[in-house]
Amino acid sequence: MSLAEHVRSVLHHSGFLPSLLLVVLIIALLLRARSMRWAIALLALPGTFAHELAHFIVGFILRGEPAGLSLLPRRSGNTWILGEVSFYRIGILNGAFIGLAPVALLPAGWLCLIHIALPAWVAGHRVVWILASYLTATVVFASAPSRTDLKVAAPSLIAYCAAFSLCWLAFPTVRSWVH
Repeated sequence: MSLAEHVRSVLHHSGFLPSLLLVVLIIALLLRARSMRWAIALLALPGTFAHELAHFIVGFILRGEPAGLSLLPRRSGNTWILGEVSFYRIGILNGAFIGLAPVALLPAGWLCLIHIALPAWVAGHRVVWILASYLTATVVFASAPSRTDLKVAAPSLIAYCAAFSLCWLAFPTVRSWVH
């Protein structure tokens, strides 16, 4: 079965629309709760843990040398920082991957929706369906890079784009790889 056929079958699957609506509603509640320190910290804790763990794992693999991990919320100006990972060595080569690591959580959210929430809906297990939808929403919510994540990733992304552009212009062979 091709990917397009799989997606089409999921979209027509019983319970997809109610599950998607519940996930969107929970994400909206998480966005609304951003101004309430402990409400957002508690509601978003599973996603915050996954977000920071993604940074930590990618940083460890790419030798960013993680120095600390915190899930305690703290105020920073007008916003709240829900969690944080500090590193000793973030540079041009690993910065984009470490900073954008939480984006890799999106497939986990999709899998939770498709393989846990939808079957729970079909089986009539509403409590499991609500919990799976909540977990999906917190993971999707946490997959968005924060401003700090983007600041960490930006120099590296600029360097990668510049290197690719130079290769594209200097070596016609590179262009042939794309075609």
